[in-house]
Amino acid sequence: REVLDLVNEGEVDLGLVPSPVRSDPFDFVRLFTYERVVITARVHPLLDEPLTSLGQIARWPLIMRGRETHTRALLEEEFQRRGLRYDIRVELDSMDMIKRYVALGMGVSVGPRLAIEPKDMDELGVLSLANLLPVDQGGIVTRRDKNLSTAAQTFIAETKDTLSVATTGG
Repeated sequence: REVLDLVNEGEVDLGLVPSPVRSDPFDFVRLFTYERVVITARVHPLLDEPLTSLGQIARWPLIMRGRETHTRALLEEEFQRRGLRYDIRVELDSMDMIKRYVALGMGVSVGPRLAIEPKDMDELGVLSLANLLPVDQGGIVTRRDKNLSTAAQTFIAETKDTLSVATTGG
């Protein structure tokens, strides 16, 4: 919401958001699939069973980003909707720090698959949540009625090209 407010008020030319905006003053350029995953230590009991419910995650201490993040808000809303008790043990601003704490066995986390790099797989286990949480389409939001600067247009085009190559392996 904060990003949309900044774009709407003209404080910034564009914003990166984890889901499409279907609202009158905005245009949305899809850039990537935003799938959420459970992140565990490399050896963890969650990795030994099929992940079929959020209750399996709620049993473990959680290491999460701040309350204002879309994934955390979505996860907490789903926990509450299902009447699940959960414990957020640590709140951090950085996915890199979250991955470090998780690798040390201090808890599990839920975050975007995009945050997982190939080198992380040496220390982390990763399970898709596509069957339990929505898979969004992340992208750039702009004001429909605002002419973008050449720099903003170039940024959008280069970001699309870069992410297209990264996701197709080309």
